[in-house]
Amino acid sequence: MDQAIDIAGPAAGNAADDWSPSGILHLDAQLCVVSLDEAAGAMLGAAPETLLGRRLDEIADLADLGTLMKSGTVFNGQPIAVQGRRIICDYLPTVESEQVVGGVLSLQRVLPEAHDSRVDLKELLQSAGAYLDLNYDGIVICDRAGIIVMVNQAFAELLDSTPHAMIGKHLDEAYPNSQPSRLPGVMETASPQIGITHYLNGKQVYASLYPIQKDGKVVGGIGKILFKDIREITLIANRLQTAPETRALAGSVTRKETSSRYDVNSIVGQSKKILDLKESLLRVAGKNSNVLLLGESGTGKELFAHAIHAASNRRYAQFVKVNCAAIPEHLLESELFGYSEGAFTGARKGGQLGKFEQAHLGTIFLDEIGDMPLYMQAKMLRVLQERELTPLGGGTPKMVDVRVVAATNCNLECLVREGKFRQDLYYRLKVVTLSIPSLRERKEDIRPLTVNFIRQFNEEFGLEVQGLSLEAREIIMRYDWPGNVRELRNVMESAFNLVTGPLILRDHLPEQLARMHTESGIEASAAQDIGGYIRQRLGSAPLPEIIDEFEKLLLEAALQTTRGNKLQAADLLGISRQWLYKKLHKYGADPGEDL
Repeated sequence: MDQAIDIAGPAAGNAADDWSPSGILHLDAQLCVVSLDEAAGAMLGAAPETLLGRRLDEIADLADLGTLMKSGTVFNGQPIAVQGRRIICDYLPTVESEQVVGGVLSLQRVLPEAHDSRVDLKELLQSAGAYLDLNYDGIVICDRAGIIVMVNQAFAELLDSTPHAMIGKHLDEAYPNSQPSRLPGVMETASPQIGITHYLNGKQVYASLYPIQKDGKVVGGIGKILFKDIREITLIANRLQTAPETRALAGSVTRKETSSRYDVNSIVGQSKKILDLKESLLRVAGKNSNVLLLGESGTGKELFAHAIHAASNRRYAQFVKVNCAAIPEHLLESELFGYSEGAFTGARKGGQLGKFEQAHLGTIFLDEIGDMPLYMQAKMLRVLQERELTPLGGGTPKMVDVRVVAATNCNLECLVREGKFRQDLYYRLKVVTLSIPSLRERKEDIRPLTVNFIRQFNEEFGLEVQGLSLEAREIIMRYDWPGNVRELRNVMESAFNLVTGPLILRDHLPEQLARMHTESGIEASAAQDIGGYIRQRLGSAPLPEIIDEFEKLLLEAALQTTRGNKLQAADLLGISRQWLYKKLHKYGADPGEDL
């Protein structure tokens, strides 16, 4: 078992020098074969080059293992079926920026026909049935001896570990700073334990444990984490307890106003600035400090606010948005703090909850905070300092527990110096500051953003647009985008109203973008560069050799542009990913490496 774990190491680039496995396949996130060695090809009964780019489930019967692999779950000693044979395999996922981007499958040996494995994951999963949700729950599966045979990323993160480090260990050895596992007792008595509290790595979690039986005998056990932090139960209970009152008083509050629609995975971008910002966001989200989001209009400040809430311990409570610039000044106080019955002429019978009370135990997002009038800033400061508010027309203060995320495109320091923003409120809000870069500062993110918008609008418009023409893409990349991501989205939506074929062309883009492109002389310079290259190579080699050389240069340029992302490079070239792998293999490049 230890050998199987050692060989998984090369997935992360740590080659084992003293031991060679039977066969290794490198897979991408969709389980397509990126590369494999001769031994793997021999065990699968095919030449390696014929397997490149093919999906693993087309080559072998994976049963339920395919779901495990895509969810980033480590397993070892499990069989796959290939041409009537069963091959024992180990699997280690490759995770980058908390996303499963592929993995390494190690083919260990072919089972004899009469062999009956002790317990395989297919049987374990069938026994578990509806108890498993590998995309969310923390899951660990052990054999009858208490040895871990499967564990997913969510469970390993609870222990500040990785699935790779835990697989093959006894439960008690794999749980540092924790109570001894109760799974051995569950297997001994063959009785499940539902909804128990347990300490894992210093955290009090809520879990359920189940025995796994085969032919009337207990052959293993499953542990499932229901809540990673026991405080989440309190949040849900409080929300349910106040729900009737909230519905009665809030009345007109919509789902759009009181729910978080996005998380950190909704933030699209590959630039270092965005990746660093997402990492900071996740560190900050777990705390309860107020956050100030700074950035130009259209950079996505609301998206970041949603992501902070979704990654916080408050995610089961309300997320409430308030645009301080959109609410008339005379209505702002009643919107934020609510009012009592009879507070003013036309007041709703029974009064109305304010946004802060709606966000109790959750998060309130104060957009355009720089436009809040000074008299309201003083009332806001009291809420942040004392955690209490007084509804308009009501004499009894109410306690609220709310996290504030504020956003502005103004320079608050300048407003403070000019006396237009309270200094004490400014420092209350900027406990943590996250500055969101403009789109012109992270132009490498334009392409993934464009791909994302094309996918969204294809669904919305019922079209099958594949991408942008080279000319349209050049225009998009060279434009400065003063309106940032919002402007890019609007441009793509405008193009979808005009496009008639599989590609968005220059004529489908707004006139001001196309005009700037023409004035810059991009077309002439590009044609001149290509023409010069062709004239230089004429007569120096046969035509097929020049074509191959030019094709290789295009592959290199595509991979450099996409920073090595094969899927995006194939999309940029207008070819399939499988065809890209074949081209890379043709020119002697390892599909797992850049040219």
